[in-house]
Amino acid sequence: MDLFNDLSDRLLFAVPKKGRLHEHCLKLLAGADVQFHRRSRHDIALVHNLPVALIFLPAADIAKFVGEGNVDLGITGRDIVEETEQASKVEEIMKLGFGRCRLSVQAPARGPHAVTAIDTLVGKRVVTSFVNLARRYFDALDAAAEKNGASATPTEIKHVGGSVEAACALGLADCIGKCTGEGG
Repeated sequence: MDLFNDLSDRLLFAVPKKGRLHEHCLKLLAGADVQFHRRSRHDIALVHNLPVALIFLPAADIAKFVGEGNVDLGITGRDIVEETEQASKVEEIMKLGFGRCRLSVQAPARGPHAVTAIDTLVGKRVVTSFVNLARRYFDALDAAAEKNGASATPTEIKHVGGSVEAACALGLADCIGKCTGEGG
């Protein structure tokens, strides 16, 4: 069997290859009687009962693959679609009701740099893996502060790929922005 030639007449459906979204997707596919066998270390599985190929990708890459037309459809988080700036290139067909998350801003609650209100972070330094989402949020805070006569210094958003929690303790940021799950 030549897997790549077998893809030509199939719908290419991207699903997360691991993590919480992956588990939810597997349950969804099983509930829809999508029959497939994914071989160990393979990221493509042909569906036995439908002209579909499941493409297992990192959730963070799915919006890009859909937006560029490399796959026909996929399941990933809206936060990822917005963060990767693919929203204009993809269409949300259906909300599946799982994998919800939100941008959470976290700052020291004690000590010399304690933060007691979100508006005190205007003009400060934020470290996050979700720069676009954080920028949108803090742009709105900056605009509201400026409208109320506060400092016009824009909030500085810095990207860190992971372990953003250490940023405040190490002096890189005044607060962090991260996407946190709300269940699903």
